[in-house]
Amino acid sequence: MTWKEAVEAAVRRQASKSTNGIFTRQELLDNERNRILSDCGGGGDTPNQTVSRVLQELRDDGTIAFLDDHGTYQLTS
Repeated sequence: MTWKEAVEAAVRRQASKSTNGIFTRQELLDNERNRILSDCGGGGDTPNQTVSRVLQELRDDGTIAFLDDHGTYQLTS
């Protein structure tokens, strides 16, 4: 599984825990980091930064929306 696939799956799991699909980067890392790393087959030197980069890609793709400067996102698709 690619990083993007693993993070998107984690985002969908995390977003499903709220009625409006809102989650924070920190919640995602706290609850899904180990599964993301397992799904990708390892983490590299800076897995948290890789998750942040993929979140930006998902935002650019329109999968999630960035809501504020505190790392809050909402699943849009």
